[in-house]
Amino acid sequence: MCAMLVGRVSVSASNGKPKKLVCLGMPSYGTLTGAAATGFFRASRHPGREISLLSLASSLLAMNMNRLWCWALNEARAGKCDYFAMMHSDIEPEEFWLDKAIDELEAHDLDVLGVVAPLKGTAGTTSTALARPDGSTWRVHCRLTMKEIYRLPATFTSEDVGYPILLNTGLWVCRFNESWARKCHFEINDRIVIAPDGNYHAENEPEDWNFSRQLHDLNLRVGCTRKVELGHRGEMVFGNTRGWGDEFDKMYLSETVVPKTPWFPEDVDGWLSEFEGVELARLGEGKDVLEIGSYCGRSTICLAQKAKSVLIVDPFDGRATPAPGDTFEKLLANLDRYGVIDRVMALTGTSEEILPDREERFDLIFIDGDHSREAVERDIELSLSLLRPGGLLVFHDYHNPTDPGVTAAVDELLYDGVELLGRFDSLAVVRPPATVASLVEN
Repeated sequence: MCAMLVGRVSVSASNGKPKKLVCLGMPSYGTLTGAAATGFFRASRHPGREISLLSLASSLLAMNMNRLWCWALNEARAGKCDYFAMMHSDIEPEEFWLDKAIDELEAHDLDVLGVVAPLKGTAGTTSTALARPDGSTWRVHCRLTMKEIYRLPATFTSEDVGYPILLNTGLWVCRFNESWARKCHFEINDRIVIAPDGNYHAENEPEDWNFSRQLHDLNLRVGCTRKVELGHRGEMVFGNTRGWGDEFDKMYLSETVVPKTPWFPEDVDGWLSEFEGVELARLGEGKDVLEIGSYCGRSTICLAQKAKSVLIVDPFDGRATPAPGDTFEKLLANLDRYGVIDRVMALTGTSEEILPDREERFDLIFIDGDHSREAVERDIELSLSLLRPGGLLVFHDYHNPTDPGVTAAVDELLYDGVELLGRFDSLAVVRPPATVASLVEN
């Protein structure tokens, strides 16, 4: 057994209040990727949190985890552990992931929060599973796929899926309290049974799903999130930043347990994915929205589902698409068919022709017009003068290999100090500082 311990720093934050103490443990088989090391040593920069690190390397995975758990129990008994977190040595999270995870845990008033991690394979299956209704511990109802994950809320609980969630132990955090934590442990269970075909069959209950069942038995609030970005390192890195792979877990099911969004306009021409559409609707809820580029209205319908109002600016001639031609009548028909036409105003022309004369201000501006770098930069400049303080810019096709101009323009914006709030498949959500908008206006 190989152990590595990094000591604590001071115990008082700058405001004089005691820091929250976090025990972060890493069980491993003795190897560690470079990106995982970064995630381990740069897990937090929160001034009000103090992180203690312990890594244990051994071939006995469950024993590693239990020793880490005992470390946290002993620290808690001494008043030195408010949260416990764990990450595996092949999980590569974004820097300062622990701050985001704890904030999300507290925002949803959860006791335990796991981060979605895809398995190492091309099916998009994750190690986040749903327990069987009959209580069997030797099989699960299914594992969620990345496509299903992106149809669920960004942070979800058992109530959102209708089955108890079984988390993975790759990356997670919990509020740590000795009163309940001493009742839990990590255990890998195996058995041999005679299958219905008459042959012997090996069955396994992994330590993460066993541990999750213990959490549910204690009536703890358990949730899972995709807000923390990570990669699972195998022959390649399998990421959780978009929905990909199979529609559902074909090993267990014949159809998905997460129904498709009923209002998503899949029959409307366009390139916006369902999970991008759901996120657009969430971002636009109750807001005045400007959309630069609409085509036939797929994204407009998503925005208008929940927005206060949507103003579209588009030449409606299908330029830069595989089928140039008039799209205005198609747009109106689609908006009417989905019942959102009363919340939408459409102006025909390019952003450069229309926006300089507009006086209204918007809470959210969705930029999805001409994808050349010069055009996107022009749309950004025009949009900043129309954005209300605290408003958001959203870009489509960010980091899409076929649209490098979008990525270059957005990256330049980020370099200038604009905050990237999140990525959802190819959507990039940014919030410009108030000073940027005021400088543009002046």
